[in-house]
Amino acid sequence: MLLLAEHLLASDPAQLQDLETLIDTAIAHAAEQPIARVTEDAVIRLRLVRAEYDPAERAELKRLARRHLVPGRHAALINAREARRCALEGRPEEALEGWRDAVYDAIHAEMTEDAASWLYAVRAVNAQYGPLTSALDDEHRLAQALRATGRGRLLDRMRSFREHALSARVKDKPVEAVLSARRWLTDTVITGDWASEFEALEFLGDLYRDSHEPSLAAQYYQRAGTAKKLTELAGSTGDLMLPLGPLADAPWWVLRARGAIVEAQADLIDDDSAGTLLTELTALAERGRSGELMDSPFGNLTHQATRSACVLAGRGTQEQATALLQLLAPDVPRDPQHYRHSDDSHATACVTIAKAHPGAAMPALTRLFDLAEAGAHKALQLVVDDEVISLVAAPEERTEPVMASVAREALTEEAMAELRARVGRLDDNGLYLADVARSLADPGHPAVLQRAEQARDRILRRPDPVPGVAEFGTRLVSDSYLVRCLDTEVRTACLDKLMAVASDAGEVAASRRDALIGARNLVADLSADVRCRVFDTAKAFVLGGRDGSYLDDEVTGTPHPLSAFKVFNGSASLRGEALLLASVSATSPEAHAWVRDQAIGLLTSKDSGDLHCAALTLSWLTGDIAAEVDANLMAAHHHAGVRQASAVLCLRHPARYRDAAMRLAEDGEYRVRRTLAEAAAHADPEDSGTATTVLEVLARDARHSVRAAVRPRPNA
Repeated sequence: MLLLAEHLLASDPAQLQDLETLIDTAIAHAAEQPIARVTEDAVIRLRLVRAEYDPAERAELKRLARRHLVPGRHAALINAREARRCALEGRPEEALEGWRDAVYDAIHAEMTEDAASWLYAVRAVNAQYGPLTSALDDEHRLAQALRATGRGRLLDRMRSFREHALSARVKDKPVEAVLSARRWLTDTVITGDWASEFEALEFLGDLYRDSHEPSLAAQYYQRAGTAKKLTELAGSTGDLMLPLGPLADAPWWVLRARGAIVEAQADLIDDDSAGTLLTELTALAERGRSGELMDSPFGNLTHQATRSACVLAGRGTQEQATALLQLLAPDVPRDPQHYRHSDDSHATACVTIAKAHPGAAMPALTRLFDLAEAGAHKALQLVVDDEVISLVAAPEERTEPVMASVAREALTEEAMAELRARVGRLDDNGLYLADVARSLADPGHPAVLQRAEQARDRILRRPDPVPGVAEFGTRLVSDSYLVRCLDTEVRTACLDKLMAVASDAGEVAASRRDALIGARNLVADLSADVRCRVFDTAKAFVLGGRDGSYLDDEVTGTPHPLSAFKVFNGSASLRGEALLLASVSATSPEAHAWVRDQAIGLLTSKDSGDLHCAALTLSWLTGDIAAEVDANLMAAHHHAGVRQASAVLCLRHPARYRDAAMRLAEDGEYRVRRTLAEAAAHADPEDSGTATTVLEVLARDARHSVRAAVRPRPNA
């Protein structure tokens, strides 16, 4: 009975009270038939199990230990178990007092090994709750000295379960490792060895993760508070939703781990639960900010609750979104020096709210620009996003992305003009990407012309590479956007310079790729003669004849495991970007057919960048050129980007690729299913049979982002 109760205490304490009758019977039986010290230990341990759910028993045991009415070994155990409960309930001062009392009693009872473990428990409490001081390792040094004096301990074991579990894992015996690790965890809970309990929990989580039991792994990771491993686990489980406990009545590290699951798997949370979780997370973040929440010294739980709430910002009601914006208002940094990583989640939430709630679009976008003006990097990136720019752009420059068509109904022309003016202020202050944002939002502004001329000068005056010197990071891509408003002659000159940079083997591969991207930005609007010339040059790149850049062996590809200079600056291949350039510059059916054939050939590449570019090129194909591509073969490709391109092509010829489209609707990669949903939603209404069937399947998808992409087609 004792073994069963203690195992349940370690593995599933919520079910412990179901054994109440059996535990009471066992205690009474042991009192009637005592067997010296063995029975005494068993009775005390059974009573400690009962104390987990019986406050009266808990108070009685504390009284016995405090008044020394039980042997010292039992008093030490009672104090350690009480300290563990206090630590889990967020009472660190009482926990420290309990473990120090346990150390005192254990030393006098010659249980030096347990006393050392409880000293580490004191250190763990200080690390979990603070304060973090220079004296944090004092208990470590005392424990090391104490262990040198003897090996007495409460539980006598022939061999340490910890050592056996570690040995079994090294020998690749997962069954033995799990069994030993569970006994190890039970021992740590029995003795109140708190530091070792966390180690055992994380070890069990690792074992279950490696044994393809992600749900069990998630449960142990939550108890251990390993948010990083939970996030990695969530990223590897596909559409499996990991178990999520309540966001209350748990230590801060457990709540933080559960918040990490919400952040990592927000797309898998059903719509009803998302609204409830948003309310709970907002309340949790609010309590943490007001100091009402027991948290780590660094506020980890408060920060995690805030980030998780931001991820769900568009899944609740407009009132919930407004409450979240109000909660985050003090987070707007007043100085770029005070930038925090949480500002990234804040900025993303603003755009999400503007998409989901037209009534809150203006406050959300105003907050986005507040963050951008304060120098938040993510906010500056989002300002140049197509959906944001389409709202603030001048009427003649507007496009119609998803957010624009919804939010524009709630925004007046005055509001859009105000946002456009704020884009100008960002540019005037010289902030990152603001010049590009202004050129897109208000291309006729005098400052745009000035910026374009400066970009022209930077491109044309770019110096030739110096032997022995390598520069990383260019402005060629953004500058190519800016010069598009200049006359044809200037754009042609800039294009020639960019092609010269791309052709120079003395440049590093990253700079040459930037030059190819910049050339793609410029070539589409130029004459057919210029495009033909660029196409002929790009062909050599696509065929691999221009590969081989400066420092390829040192800064591209995967670094050697023994290399001290571990730098990864992308792939050395230029074929993918050159293929996209060739696709844009092709002017004849023969040229487009050549691009198609090269893209198909590039699908055998092992370079993920080349595969992505090949897939993108194939998705751009139209008409008879696209009809020659076999979307069935692409649907079976291992690269998700290629299957996304197949989804686009399948919905262009729905009758021909109905079976392939239905297979892609069940694809294990949600991005493929989302692309298929978007393609089906915009398919030709006259060919609605396959598209309608696909939409019906994807409307029941486990992912919110896929379901959201299933929108009624025009005239459907």
